[in-house]
Amino acid sequence: MIPNESILSYLNQHLNKKIADGNPSPIATYLDGTLLKASAGSITAEFEVRPDQCNHAQVMHGGIITTILDEIMGMTLITLKIEHLYVTINLNVDFLFGAKAGEKITAVSEVYRLGKKIANVEAKLYNAEGKLLAKSTSNLAATSIPVQF
Repeated sequence: MIPNESILSYLNQHLNKKIADGNPSPIATYLDGTLLKASAGSITAEFEVRPDQCNHAQVMHGGIITTILDEIMGMTLITLKIEHLYVTINLNVDFLFGAKAGEKITAVSEVYRLGKKIANVEAKLYNAEGKLLAKSTSNLAATSIPVQF
C-alpha cells in the first residue's frame, strides 16, 4: 500500500493530540479521541469513556463503540494514497466485553485491501489491560468527493 506522505506527516506531527484538531468531522469532536500512532494503512487512537456515552447498564453504548470503530476505519484510509473519500457500505461489529465511564480504551485499525472502488478495513477496540472489547470489519466505497488536505 502506498502511503499519502503529506497526510501521514501531518498525522505524525499531531501524535498525542486530539483527533478533532484540524479534523472537519463533527463526530470526531464528539468522540474526543487522541491520536497515538499513524502509519500507512493503520491508526491507533485512545478514548475515555464518558458517562454520556453509557447505556442504562452503565457500560459504553454499542452505538458509540460502533461509531468509534467506523470513524477510525474511515480515517485510516486517508493514510494511503487515495484520490477520493470513501464511505461505509457495510459494517459488522462483534461486542465482546463492556467498558465503564472513566475507562481508557484504544482503537486500532488496519486496511486489508484498497481497491479502486472498494476498501476492506478492520478495527479493534481494547481496554487498558489489553482485553479485546469489540472488533469490526467494514467495506467502504470510493465516492466522487476528492480528498482535500
